Amino acid sequence: MKLYFSPASPFARKCRIVARELEIKLEEIQVDPWTDEDFRRINPLSKIPVLILDDGSALYDSPVICDYLNELKNGHFFPRESTWRTGAGRWRSLGMQALGDGICDASVALFRESKVPEDRCNADNTVRWTAAITASLDVLERAAAKFSEHPTIGEVTAGCALGHLDFRHPHLEWRATRPALRDWFEKFSKFQSVIATRLANPA
Repeated sequence: MKLYFSPASPFARKCRIVARELEIKLEEIQVDPWTDEDFRRINPLSKIPVLILDDGSALYDSPVICDYLNELKNGHFFPRESTWRTGAGRWRSLGMQALGDGICDASVALFRESKVPEDRCNADNTVRWTAAITASLDVLERAAAKFSEHPTIGEVTAGCALGHLDFRHPHLEWRATRPALRDWFEKFSKFQSVIATRLANPA
């Protein structure tokens, strides 16, 4: 299988972490969807990541890809319901994934806005995206004490979101007022899969 990715994408990083934790070997192909017009033939939305299966079919976006990889190896990233356990674990992890993806969306948008010439910047967008990030981090801080010892897709996505904030917006200093989240992220950052997929500017 092939994974089209960018080394700066938190969404692709999530898939790469899950694949490594499940010991799934993927051929990773770096692409810039903003400049590579041919990429639209692979994903009509021209967004990464994209997973190409062995039969040539394509899966996108990151929640779908991670779910597929998890099913492939009967993994633990998406908790299942059972006769003896409610679905709370599953819905909690999916909800946290949505929150983490939302932080990533806002973080990416905020970074792109920072590259727009000053006379074309939209200050209202910057305020809105920053507020979304701040409020979402506060939710994660309150939830951090209950984070799973064995990360689900929720924790992985939250970790990727925090990593992207460190990478693109260190001035936000999110650790300063969120000690529980800070301590959790320090442990999360020691996973070999997390170390191996550190965000970087595309070559």
